[in-house]
Amino acid sequence: MAFTWDASQYLKFADQRTQPSRDLCARITLEDTAVHKVLDIGCGPGNSTALLRERYPHATILGIDSSESMIESARAEHPDIDFAVHDATALDELPDDFDVVFTNACLQWVPNHHETIPAMLRRARQGGMVACQFTETINQPAHTVMRELATDPRFNRYIGETGVRPYHHLGGERFDIGAYYDLVASLSQYAQVWETTYWHALSGYEGVIEWYRGTGMRPYLAQLPNADWRKQYEQTFVERLQGIYPLQSDGTVLIPMPRFFFVAQV
Repeated sequence: MAFTWDASQYLKFADQRTQPSRDLCARITLEDTAVHKVLDIGCGPGNSTALLRERYPHATILGIDSSESMIESARAEHPDIDFAVHDATALDELPDDFDVVFTNACLQWVPNHHETIPAMLRRARQGGMVACQFTETINQPAHTVMRELATDPRFNRYIGETGVRPYHHLGGERFDIGAYYDLVASLSQYAQVWETTYWHALSGYEGVIEWYRGTGMRPYLAQLPNADWRKQYEQTFVERLQGIYPLQSDGTVLIPMPRFFFVAQV
């Protein structure tokens, strides 16, 4: 089964998934009147792109994503914004005169950050700004559990060594913020990096499953042959997670989501 995105599943947690975009957008310091052309890389169903439209109502905005289903959803929901199917590994095919280049929760899926991030910065005009956020998946226990379950003999015969889409970052076995700063600062007039951990209050362990069905668990579930196998994977995931994230007194499960941000003026 091919790995595809599901916009409706993703948007079940639209507010939580959009909050980092709001925080990132607030750190763009260009005068709004100086922004005429905006690029949103990995726009998904357009929830982050809609924030850019609110911020820059008179700008031309282009949202790109490699997922046809996400772009279809974005076009249907936001007809006043231009969207295109385009892969983030081919950014140099795009113009290089954007005032703002924005990307939210995308780069963890994109390889070769040493190449992708410079290509992002090249899309901005002189004096333009690049604003980026993505998840530090290597620091998330839930993702560690998913990877470990993929090696379980029950699931590994379907998932295999090449059946899971990997996450990407600089730093080998640890997320190296300094490496990102050095890379971005070497290509810009000004760079700032920071990280924020968002604690998502989810409705029990079923809420946790619903969250990850929309993102990190999709590549794993897509390799399993039927609904029974997917349910077994999810149940085993919950059993492992109970020892890491306990239920709160009201039945909520708190899931931490560390996210890395940078803004740069080129």
